[in-house]
Amino acid sequence: MSFIIDEKEQDIFQHLSSDLRIIINANGFIEEWNERASTFLSSLEEDRSFFLTFPSSYRHEVYTYLKEIIEAEGKPLKRILFHRINGSYFEVVYTGVSSGERIYLSGHVIENKDTSTILPLHYGTIEQSLKVNEFMTHSLDIAILVLSKGGRIEYINKRCLTLLELDVEEDYINLEFDDIITPVFLKEKLFEIYEEVLANKKFKERICYDDEVLYQIQGILFERTEKVFFIIHDRSYQQKFENLLVYKQQMESVSQISAGMAHELRNPLSVIKGFIQLSQITNNWSKYYDTIMAEINRMNSIIEDFLSVSRKKVKKQLIQPQSIYQSLVYIFQSECLLHNIDFDFEIDEVEEHVLVNEAMIKQVMLNFLRNAIEAYPKDQKNKLFLLRAKKIDSFYEITVIDNGKGMAEEVLERVGKPFFTTKEKGNGLGIPLCKKIIEDHDGELFIDSKAGEGSTFCYRLPLL
Repeated sequence: MSFIIDEKEQDIFQHLSSDLRIIINANGFIEEWNERASTFLSSLEEDRSFFLTFPSSYRHEVYTYLKEIIEAEGKPLKRILFHRINGSYFEVVYTGVSSGERIYLSGHVIENKDTSTILPLHYGTIEQSLKVNEFMTHSLDIAILVLSKGGRIEYINKRCLTLLELDVEEDYINLEFDDIITPVFLKEKLFEIYEEVLANKKFKERICYDDEVLYQIQGILFERTEKVFFIIHDRSYQQKFENLLVYKQQMESVSQISAGMAHELRNPLSVIKGFIQLSQITNNWSKYYDTIMAEINRMNSIIEDFLSVSRKKVKKQLIQPQSIYQSLVYIFQSECLLHNIDFDFEIDEVEEHVLVNEAMIKQVMLNFLRNAIEAYPKDQKNKLFLLRAKKIDSFYEITVIDNGKGMAEEVLERVGKPFFTTKEKGNGLGIPLCKKIIEDHDGELFIDSKAGEGSTFCYRLPLL
């Protein structure tokens, strides 16, 4: 059975309908609306821009929805939007379709007297959620980037534009991320992670380092929409602080080993002085020339090794590992001699290289030496300090061994934690700093110790 509804009855149903019916043009201006929509959006008065009924930080979402309707070419699209009218928020389920140059919207207002309405993927009231969104995207010092399917920029905040050295006043929405021009290496890393996240559908986190710039990048995939959400933290200040801490440790080491260096330099100076006096007495300079030059070269080598410890190097470089540890032998010998410690070393030579910050690796070794010296009881005799460096598989393994007082098991469990120390004037940063430096070089630190027997520190560096 069918019914014929006359014009009067249509007016009755129209009056009963709670739906908003709105026709807007491509610029968002409301050209037509029904009585329900007119009442609901009454705050617009003469300026009938659809966007003005939304918070400023939320208008891009509305713009994106209207754009998707136009691109759908007649296919209806549904979306929940949140209006802000006279200080209150309203949740409306919209269905929209485009025809010609117009967009037709039918919206149903969800009646909810509960002020704790929860936004999807947000917490708190609508107003609180929007404030949190505004705070996270604009106030926090983090860069946010959202890439849609195909690598198009769906969202990018000002902090991210700044990191990429892009114009913050330009609009990059819907541009191909791979096409934007920037001198910053960060763009390539982000696109690499984007492709990995899409391929593996897993959360990715990566640390990217270049010169003195350090970024922590986190990327996650929203599978339903195939969008990748990035958060980028600029850790450069943290890295600079760590470099400063390393340099401070270096200077402390330099000041502590300077006495040993003076002792080490006194020996060749005495030899040179003696041979010069002999040369004058015998009036035969050529006879002692080679010996004097050999001692001068030895002094120069000692001084060069000493200076290499204090240089503030930041970049990593390829170097044969044995050269690092051989250059420390003079320093270790002089320091051990000063403290009546027998020093023995065995350094294997290899053809491969390691990619390291040489000054930082030397700092690790000096920390190990200082720890060993401080570990010996004052009355201990037959003090030993051993250095072993050898190739194991695809790694170069470095081991230092002392026969000091060692550590109890409960101390050994906590020794790598920051600010833990058993020394009266210690700061507890020495071993944690060594551990951090080694991990930054793709290595791992192992510590073994027994009370009354001594300690062993071992780490490996990957060979290239």
